[in-house]
Amino acid sequence: MNAVQLRLFPLLIAPALAHGHAGESHVMPAAPEVSSLSVDAGFSTTYRTGTVVPTVGVWQIPGVLMGADAYGASDTFNLDGANIHLKWHGAQRAHASLDIGSHHDGDVALEEALAGYRIADPGNVMLEAGRMKARFSAENRAHAYTRPFSENNLIYDAFYGAHYVDEGARVSSRPVAGLELGVEAWRGGHYPATEGKEGMAQDAYAHWYGGAGPWVLGLGAWVMLADASERPDDRLVGGHSHTVSVDQNADLVFSGQQDSAGARLSLLWQGRSAWSLGLTGEVVKVEVDGELRDRQRQAHLEGDSLGWWLQPELRWQQHALAVRYVQLVLDNHLVGAGGPVLAEDAGFLQNGTDPDWLGVSYRYQLQDGFGVRAEWTRNRSTGEAEDYLGFGIYWAHQLWSSTGG
Repeated sequence: MNAVQLRLFPLLIAPALAHGHAGESHVMPAAPEVSSLSVDAGFSTTYRTGTVVPTVGVWQIPGVLMGADAYGASDTFNLDGANIHLKWHGAQRAHASLDIGSHHDGDVALEEALAGYRIADPGNVMLEAGRMKARFSAENRAHAYTRPFSENNLIYDAFYGAHYVDEGARVSSRPVAGLELGVEAWRGGHYPATEGKEGMAQDAYAHWYGGAGPWVLGLGAWVMLADASERPDDRLVGGHSHTVSVDQNADLVFSGQQDSAGARLSLLWQGRSAWSLGLTGEVVKVEVDGELRDRQRQAHLEGDSLGWWLQPELRWQQHALAVRYVQLVLDNHLVGAGGPVLAEDAGFLQNGTDPDWLGVSYRYQLQDGFGVRAEWTRNRSTGEAEDYLGFGIYWAHQLWSSTGG
């Protein structure tokens, strides 16, 4: 049994143990009598008066090895995201999903192409495989046209390459009402992992939702293990439109482990009138251990980082006002003769200020999923505070359904 299998073993048995303790008295509702097919779509576009994204090179948060789709939000007009999503549910146990989208960098990509099958009725055990968005947190699956803010969450840009999407397999179970347990195993084709013998990623999660009266409470937790072998910053080598700046080392690679654990809380109060109040937040801890090198130098990297965000939101009829604050607390140590130079090349040199992001968002929902949004942002992810405004539109709607819904 290799190291990756040993790291994966506790994740595989955890949901199975939880399912066993929950018993087998809970069964999945009866399957639909007929198959159904639906097509959903959405987009968000925003004009911003400023940005932290450099004109040359790629956006770099000091103290974080970045990659994947963490390009940040540009100024002037910007396509935050556009997706079309096809969903099919069979009359018995099978389902399938296809999601095609484009984000800040403008490239059209296949975000999801999965097939699923309910393999056991007791506990609602589901097996899914294909290209999928990781399900460990709802924030990882959020789109700009469904969330309060047009910009991506700073924590997910820093630690998961904007969002984790990869080829893999998922086993999930809903042993009791409101509880979901799952294990996901990934090929490793997305930051912070790599493919191949020394790569791969795995995660396990638990979500619970319950309510009483006007209150709805949600709790979640997850752990993700990612292994990388000679992982570059693929934003520098992947053909993105920005050229590499002189202070960004495209030859820099990382080999080692990047493990994370997170917890999520959401609380919603829905009054009898048109008022509602929500509060959402997460805490994510990340540990990095491995070797950082380029063609000439090498150093051992040990990192211990913490990220957290909190978002209160107030709604009244078609109006919604939200505030989000995100902070990263980063602690990295490079040991070796090449450490000082590699630290500068990797963007580890900080000015003593922890990166953070503060935003205020106002949305007005018109009709048929169409709305307008105004935002104020103070972005200090690069060490220097940048204040800017954003004005945009968003739309999300079900285009067609075979059931006529």
